[in-house]
Amino acid sequence: MIINPYVFGGPAIDPDAVAFLTAAAITDPTITSAINTLVVDMKGYGIWTKMKAIYPFVGGTATTHKWNLKDPQDTNAAFRLLFSGGWTHSTTGALPNGTNGHAYTFLIPNTSLTLLNTHLSFYSRTAAIGNAQRDIGAYMGQYSVPSFGIGTNTGVLISDHYWFTTNRMSRSIPNAQGLMLTSRINDTTHKAYRNGIQLGATDTVSNSTNTMPNAGLFIGAANSDSGATGYSNKQYAFASIGDGLTDTEAANFYTAVQNFNTTLTRNV
Repeated sequence: MIINPYVFGGPAIDPDAVAFLTAAAITDPTITSAINTLVVDMKGYGIWTKMKAIYPFVGGTATTHKWNLKDPQDTNAAFRLLFSGGWTHSTTGALPNGTNGHAYTFLIPNTSLTLLNTHLSFYSRTAAIGNAQRDIGAYMGQYSVPSFGIGTNTGVLISDHYWFTTNRMSRSIPNAQGLMLTSRINDTTHKAYRNGIQLGATDTVSNSTNTMPNAGLFIGAANSDSGATGYSNKQYAFASIGDGLTDTEAANFYTAVQNFNTTLTRNV
């Protein structure tokens, strides 16, 4: 039994939550409860093991926002974030300035993820649907092949898993607030979700002969051979990278993330 150094007279919290809170030096009881419930919910839904990186953006500073909940070690191999350019860090999340702000995850899709089994997600508190913004992404060549990313163009959520020129998925959204998720679970099943609900039809174009980018993913922009591109100005209250999620998992994932942000009173 792990002795909980954070919670006020309750049972021990999940050890993965303890590891994150210890690394980030967070003792606030509300954040402690939110992180613990998020971890427990994701494990209960069977999606914790599908995550490679989870960025909950809690604590209000660049120092606390950098940690990967799935592996909270201060190393490149653990995919902790390196913030560059202009960012505003607050208790409601991490906000890039839309001109040079981005964060390096150190996660290279071609070596850390499984082809045809991937997801990207971000929780945006910003309503405006920015044009040509890449919220998470990496491209071998500027908007070239192979590509892996999620972002927005005017009026739509866009997804590249992993073929920009012939298989970009674009789905209409009313605004950019909430949990945006794109997922590929096999060669011909590529979907986009907003708040756990699928957007439009399933994209069934084959990607079996493609590869993933051999470049680290950025958050707040896309990484390309010409540097960061497609800067975003959305405030992030959560982001994740990992294996593909099914419809049921996508719905449960939204429930877990929404409950997490509701506890922190920053839900949209």
